[in-house]
Amino acid sequence: MSEPTGPEEPGDHPLINDVRTPGPVVRVRMLSGDIGYAVTRAAEAQHVLCDPAFSSAATFLPRAPAEPREPVGSSRVLFEMDPPEHTRLRRAVAQAFNRRRVEAMRAGIAEVVDGLLDDTAAGGPPADLVQSLCAPLPLTDICELLGVPREDRDSFRGWAETIMALRGHSPPEIDRARAAIQRYFVDLVAARRAEPADDLVSELLTVRDREERISEAELVRLAITLLIAGHGPTMNQLARSVYALLTRPDMYAALHRDPELVATAVEELLRTVPSVPVGTPRLALRDVEVGGVPIPAGSTVAVSSLAANRDPALFADPEVTDLGRIDNRHLTFGHGPHFCIGAQLARTEMRMALAALTRRFPDLRLAVPPESIRWRTDSLFHGPMELPVTW
Repeated sequence: MSEPTGPEEPGDHPLINDVRTPGPVVRVRMLSGDIGYAVTRAAEAQHVLCDPAFSSAATFLPRAPAEPREPVGSSRVLFEMDPPEHTRLRRAVAQAFNRRRVEAMRAGIAEVVDGLLDDTAAGGPPADLVQSLCAPLPLTDICELLGVPREDRDSFRGWAETIMALRGHSPPEIDRARAAIQRYFVDLVAARRAEPADDLVSELLTVRDREERISEAELVRLAITLLIAGHGPTMNQLARSVYALLTRPDMYAALHRDPELVATAVEELLRTVPSVPVGTPRLALRDVEVGGVPIPAGSTVAVSSLAANRDPALFADPEVTDLGRIDNRHLTFGHGPHFCIGAQLARTEMRMALAALTRRFPDLRLAVPPESIRWRTDSLFHGPMELPVTW
């Protein structure tokens, strides 16, 4: 099932302007007001994402005394690090997200999906799928994995969304959210040390005690990373994907008729409507050239997966949404050392959610005109703020 990608879904992201400007690397004005560079072609994007000349950690260092935020040190998370520190900590947690572990989670994920859709059916129509499915599914799964009690999960969602905000929150508000989530995990680690449970925090404590590869402060840092990365991107990606399908009813109907299409459909929706259309910026540590464009040391560089995913050098008919596309090497999960550690879990959640949704609600449709839906423009994660549906 194929269809041209239409203009009806907001695709640009406020971090940079006009990410679809022709050329592999373009000068843009960043949200901060600084002039930086957007990488818009796949080969150059892969170069930047793998080249140690571009630092994630340096991007988050305070640049002036007037900027009091300190997103480094004990509160620094994986996407704010460079190798070898990043490599060491990532290796400690990678086992939790391998294919075998995620496959073992499938029954639990299916139970969560079915329960959420039961509640959706009982409470509607209409219903807001962001609140009834897209937000609680990944939050429940990552909190179950980490061992966070059910009653604490709403607080986690608020903290995570504040930390990842591009605007709308003051630096002190963001610092308070960081401090709150860090205190919570410090206490949770202490509780699991006293009384281990069947969760990832207890497992990481065992790794720490046996191999001393990570400190307890680093363990807390990993837990924060996993919470943020395991919730926001998938919530918004699922919501964006459902929106895309509901604004193209033939595509939604195709998934209802042929559930085997879901796996490739998820990859194509990841390619065409990524929830992180612009990746975390990096800082050039030295003068470097990308795609024939000289980039001076100290420049901010951001990869646009939204643009790179439509590179005709990598994808045939890149502007066409083809739910059956087989060769789909999109960059939505990144590339290189910072490739999304939770990609397998996110894929599984999306496949199971879309399969169940299209099976149980074959006539699902938007309950409001598409143009009336409000979109997040204040976060690294881009998606609808609500998704009113009926059936």
